[in-house]
Amino acid sequence: MSGSSKSGRRVSRAAQREALLAQAAKVEVEKSYDVVVIGGGAAGLVAAISAAEDDASVLVLERDLECGRSILATGNGRCNFSNVELDAEAYNDPEFVSAVFGGDALQDILGFFRDCNLRWGLEGARLYPMSRKAASVRNVLLARAEAAGVTLAPARSVTLVETAGEDADGRGGFEVTFDEVFGGEADSRTVEARCVVAASGGGALEALDGLGLESTTFSAALCPVACEADFLEELDGCRAHVRAQLSHGRFPCWSERGEVLFRSYGLSGIVTFNMSREVEEGDTVELDLAPDLGSSDLQQIVDPFGRGEFVPGCLDGVLDPKVAAVVEGMAEDSEELISLVKALPLRATGTCEEDSAQVTQGGLVNEQFDDGTLECSEVPGLFACGEVLDVDGACGGYNLSWAWKSGMVAGAAAARRAQKLVRAAR
Repeated sequence: MSGSSKSGRRVSRAAQREALLAQAAKVEVEKSYDVVVIGGGAAGLVAAISAAEDDASVLVLERDLECGRSILATGNGRCNFSNVELDAEAYNDPEFVSAVFGGDALQDILGFFRDCNLRWGLEGARLYPMSRKAASVRNVLLARAEAAGVTLAPARSVTLVETAGEDADGRGGFEVTFDEVFGGEADSRTVEARCVVAASGGGALEALDGLGLESTTFSAALCPVACEADFLEELDGCRAHVRAQLSHGRFPCWSERGEVLFRSYGLSGIVTFNMSREVEEGDTVELDLAPDLGSSDLQQIVDPFGRGEFVPGCLDGVLDPKVAAVVEGMAEDSEELISLVKALPLRATGTCEEDSAQVTQGGLVNEQFDDGTLECSEVPGLFACGEVLDVDGACGGYNLSWAWKSGMVAGAAAARRAQKLVRAAR
């Protein structure tokens, strides 16, 4: 019975894939566009909408079977799409991000999504769609793109972007080559574009390789951290609200408060994801398991008479009883127990489970792009946004906020340039 059920699910997934491929094959791709967007994720969709609503003809080439699919996994399927405390200092390159964000990025983002008919709610400083479903965000973007006349072409993998040459006035364009596989061998096609907006990660970088742009290596960020500690197996699956501190050698370099999830291999959870942007092999992680209590408060709970002893179970009212039992089992006396509660040590060995990382570090070097338009100074007509640039931020809606705002900037600027080229050609 169960084998048959599993087989049925496999057939269903295969059928769904075939249906998506058939649907993608029906999309008609013209020979030329004002703007071709590489990548139909968060940044790519917003860039396409922004360009199309400025009267540009727009094609989105997406290698996945559907556009916007990456959005569905954000915020554990709930899509924490922005943050009311949006601040450029939460990013790895705050000066560049601040310039791209302009006067009030949050209001720009909320205005964009209000025009998409999305409504939202707050959880702390984090903004979620009212439905608490990432599909709501994706669906309103797809609907707005369709209404704007964007050609969404999934199941197309861009393999090469080349300049098409330029005339004496510096006007030029691009040839964008992509593979489409709808059954059997891949067919290669080329379209002409007045402007290109690169919005996706690794695949786009490879396609742009011939343009001579400088980039840094992509690496996983916002992912779990592998650690070494004898107690991890026992605490696998336990959660704790902590203040986590990371130290390079003897020097603390990062600290944040929030929830961690103990795993047999190390630590996970939002605090850990933020830590992963800073961690190096051999770093020391210390967890304050009772951040609201000082050592003197714990002394009154653990050893109120100062005898140097503690009774097993004394921390059950403070910590998860399983966590309390593990920490108590590590301590010889009350002083050591209090020290462990305030600074439980682990040795970091690096990031792990990178395949499920929420964002990547690295990409095209930011200095090559104008921070007002996101156009490349060395390759006029080439724009970049989202994860293809070397920008990454903390958990909490920051990375999607960068995708939305940079997509708006790049898409609108690409449309303006394309219109300028059209006028000049007349």
